[in-house]
Amino acid sequence: MMSLLVHAYVRGPAGEMLFLDGPAGSDLAGPTTARTGIYGAPCVVALGARMLPMLATQDVYAETAAELDALDADCVLLLDNLGYVSASVGRDPDFLTQRLTNIADAINRARSAGGSVVIW
Repeated sequence: MMSLLVHAYVRGPAGEMLFLDGPAGSDLAGPTTARTGIYGAPCVVALGARMLPMLATQDVYAETAAELDALDADCVLLLDNLGYVSASVGRDPDFLTQRLTNIADAINRARSAGGSVVIW
């Protein structure tokens, strides 16, 4: 099964992505099915998430401060509504918490380095 991954990165001199790796396993954002089964699920959209639901149809790049803030806000929103989201998508709360924490940690690494985040 393919995995959905999250990476913090900075751009190199030629525009290439230089990944800012975290601890082992910190790049896991869920299985590929999480694109529609979690992040693009109707409950997540209904809560008002803005960046994560885009994963249903495309990779998400948070490259500006506003985009990083919006992605971070989505993580907080889902964690604040964990019981509802977990029950709605049929996933264990701990599974969701770990993936959302990985995304939030990538955002923090990106901010520290003046970088960006990709979820793909």
